[in-house]
Amino acid sequence: MADPIDTAAVLVNWNGADDTLATLASLDRAAGRATLRVVVVDNGSADGSAERLRRARPDVEVIATGENLGFAGGNDVGLRRVLADPRIARVLLLNTDVEVDPGFLPPLAAALADPAVAAAGPKIFCFDPPDRLWAAGGRLRIRETVTVEFGRGLPDGPRFSRPADVSYLTTCCLLVRRGALEAVGLLDPAYFLNVDDADWCRRALDAGLRLRYVPESRIWHKVAASTAGGYTPVKTFHTGRSNALYVRRHGGPLALAGFLAANLVALPLAWLRELPRGNAGAVAAKARGVLRGLTDPLPEPPRA
Repeated sequence: MADPIDTAAVLVNWNGADDTLATLASLDRAAGRATLRVVVVDNGSADGSAERLRRARPDVEVIATGENLGFAGGNDVGLRRVLADPRIARVLLLNTDVEVDPGFLPPLAAALADPAVAAAGPKIFCFDPPDRLWAAGGRLRIRETVTVEFGRGLPDGPRFSRPADVSYLTTCCLLVRRGALEAVGLLDPAYFLNVDDADWCRRALDAGLRLRYVPESRIWHKVAASTAGGYTPVKTFHTGRSNALYVRRHGGPLALAGFLAANLVALPLAWLRELPRGNAGAVAAKARGVLRGLTDPLPEPPRA
C-alpha cells in the first residue's frame, strides 16, 4: 500500500523554470518524497514558466497566479491550496533556487514531534562555495535590518552543529506545523519582498511557540538567483519598505526611533560606498522604501 500523503511542499516560481526544475529534481531524491504533495505557484512569470513546468513535471501541481503577488502572496496561494487537504499535517516552504540533501526532511519532521515547535529549519550552505554557510539559524532584531543569519559566509564547524531554539528561521527552507499556521496565520503579503519570514517568526514567538534550528538537515542555496541580483534598486526599495513595516508592527516608539537613527547613519555610508560603483540609485531606492514603509497601510496578517 502506498505511503499516506501527510506533508506538502510549496515552491514559488518567478521567471525561473530552470532553477525550479533543478530544485524539484533535488527534491525527488529526498527521503520522505513518497509522502510529499508538491505544489509550485507560478507567480506571474512572463517567460512561459508555468507551461514549461507543466510539460516537464506533469506529476507536480502548478498554480498560475496571473500576476506577481510578491513572495509572501505567492506562498499564501499555495498554502491555502494544500491546507484545504485535511491529510496535510506539515508544510514545507522551499525556495526554487536550492538543492537539498537527500536526508534533509526527516530531521525537520522529527523536530516538529514537539507540539511546542511551530517550525524547523535546516543548516543552509552557499551553493558556491558549497562548504560556506549561508544561514545556521538566526535571530530577530530591530536595527536598519531586522534579521541576522548565524554563520553567514563562514566555514562550517562545531558551533553550528548543535540543535537550538532560535528567534528567526528563513523561509528559504522551512517546515511548518499545520497547527502553527492555523494559530499564527499565513505569511503577510504586505511584505512584497523580504521580511515576511521575520514577521511570521515574530508572530509565532508572540503566540508562545518555538522555532528550531536543525543542523542535521542540510541544503544548498544559489544565493540571489530567485531575485535576479543583489544590491539593486528594486530589491533595496522592497527591503527598506519591509523593514519599516516590520518595525512599525513589532517595535514601540523607542524601537522606531532607533530604526530611523540607524538608517540615517547607514544610508549615507551606503551612498558613499555605491557612488563609485555607479549604483547610488539603489541607496536612494532604499530610502524611498523606508519612507513608504513608514506611511503605507499595515493590515492585519491573513488567517489560514
